Formats: sequence, structure tokens, C-alpha cells
Amino acid sequence: MRKYATVSCNDPKKPTIRLNIGGKLLQVLKVQPTALIMRGPLGSEHSGEVTVTKGTDLDITVIGATSQKKQVSVGEIREIEAGKSYAVEVNAPSALVPGMVRDALTIEAMCSDGKMRTTVLQVTVDHQAPITMIPRGNVVFQRRDTARLGSPGAAPVKRDLQLMGTDPKTPFNVTGMEILDAPEGLFKLSQRTVQAGQRYVISIEVTEPRQERSIRGQLKIKTDHPGMPEVAARIYAQFGTAAPAPLPSPRKPVTPRPARTESPIKGTSSASPVKPVTTNNPQGKVSTQPKPAAKPATKPRLKPTLKPTTKPLPKPAG
Repeated sequence: MRKYATVSCNDPKKPTIRLNIGGKLLQVLKVQPTALIMRGPLGSEHSGEVTVTKGTDLDITVIGATSQKKQVSVGEIREIEAGKSYAVEVNAPSALVPGMVRDALTIEAMCSDGKMRTTVLQVTVDHQAPITMIPRGNVVFQRRDTARLGSPGAAPVKRDLQLMGTDPKTPFNVTGMEILDAPEGLFKLSQRTVQAGQRYVISIEVTEPRQERSIRGQLKIKTDHPGMPEVAARIYAQFGTAAPAPLPSPRKPVTPRPARTESPIKGTSSASPVKPVTTNNPQGKVSTQPKPAAKPATKPRLKPTLKPTTKPLPKPAG
């Protein structure tokens, strides 16, 4: 942490002084690792362990931990060094479908100053199939990629699939592959070994254009893995000319408006020009001059009448 402060004084040579203030915030509870990731084959339970140590002079005692989403459970809490470090065991149940599960673990500890303190640990559980395929899902050849196949000398459109083994102790080999429910000869398959027994790349190529707008197929890869003898993926190819991008619409021409002339009467205006008036002068010449605008009629002011201010004389008594 770093802060800055400006101090003002009455020194004419140096009226202000800038101070740099630095500090370090210590965590009362330090967790290693900062995020727990547990990976393993599908269908088996996973377990991991985190270490909680004190980060200040206060002694700590880990008393428990709870899961926020109930995706993981807390096992044994083991004391490594009294008041200083503890080990917390985390377990995750097996799953039927491959995928990732995320949860948060709240660890509670009692400190020597009598206060309870907590820290949150992010937990990720990765249930992996015996063979992982990247990318997962469908293999798509879009229309903008296959549109160039009709040009002379155009190269085929290619997509790659990677097959990786989850358990290094169980190697596997690709024994065969085929595409079903697709026209014969449209898709071409090839295989490349990246790491024998662990990682392979399957390439799929589209070699020619077709009259159909779309063609679907299914890729099946045969392996000798005891837990996953077959890997399948769907193939989807689009054909035809790609739709061009829409062009911007032309702007309409702007018609200039006629000039507005101010009339003698305040607050009104007129857009029509003043018509000239033809008059005869004494010499017989005809002249055209604009007719002056008529002035607005004004009401004559009335003079105020003075009322007599004399009071009547009082009547004599008697």
C-alpha cells in the first residue's frame, strides 16, 4: 500500500513538502495454494489439501471450514505446528458427466486476541473423461470458408481435433476412424502423433464444393483405451456463396430553406419576399420601391382626471 501527503509550512524557500507513505497489509490467515484445483478421471472421487498459516504475530487455531455450494466437503483438519499452521483436507464426490464444478470454501480460525476470522478459498473440480477432445462439440465448416473451393488451385479447408489422455499411466492408440452419414469422398481424414500414447491430432478436410447448402456427418474414432474405446464428434459443413455485407444506404440530398426576413412587428417573421410597389413621380417616371410595412395602430393615451380633494366645511353648532 502506498499513499501521498502534502505538508504546507511558512518556509518561503520551500512552502510545501511531499511525503511518500508506504505500508504493507498483513493477512492474518494465509492459504496455500490460493486456489485449489482438483483434476481426475471421470467416475472417481477427488481429494486435495490446503495449508493455513498465520501471517501476523497472532496465533491461530483452525476450527472448521464450510462449503458454500455443497459441491465439496471438508475432511480432516490436521495441526502441523501449534498456533502457526494447519492442513485442511478437501474432498469431491464422483460425477457421471465430464465437466468442471466450482465452489468456494470458507475457513474459520480463532486468533489469540479472542476474535474469529475467516478467509475464502476458490475450489475447482475437473471431472475428465479418459480421453479429452479439443475442441469439444461440433466441427463446423462455415460458408465463408468453403466458398473458395470452386476457384482453380484453391487449397482444401481443414479443421483439427486433438485427443489427449487424462491419466498418464494409461496410454492409448488410435486404431481407426471413419465418417458416417456423409457423401463419400467429401471429407478427408488424416492422423498425426504429437506424443505417443498420450496426444494425437486428427485433421478433417473438405476437398470440393457441393450443390447442397449444408451437409452433416458423424466422426467416429476407434481407440484401444479400456475406459473409452470410441470417441465421437459431429461434423457440419455449409456451402454456397457467402452473403455480402450490407452496403450503407445513400444519404438524401438536403434542400436549402428560403431565407427568413424579420417583420417590423416584434416576435413575428415572414419567409416570403416583400413585393415591390409601382408609383408615379411628378416627372412621369415610374419607380419601383418596396412598400413600407404598416405600423401597428396604437391607442391614444387618456389624461388622468384629478378628483377634488377639498373636504366640506363642518356645520355650525346650534
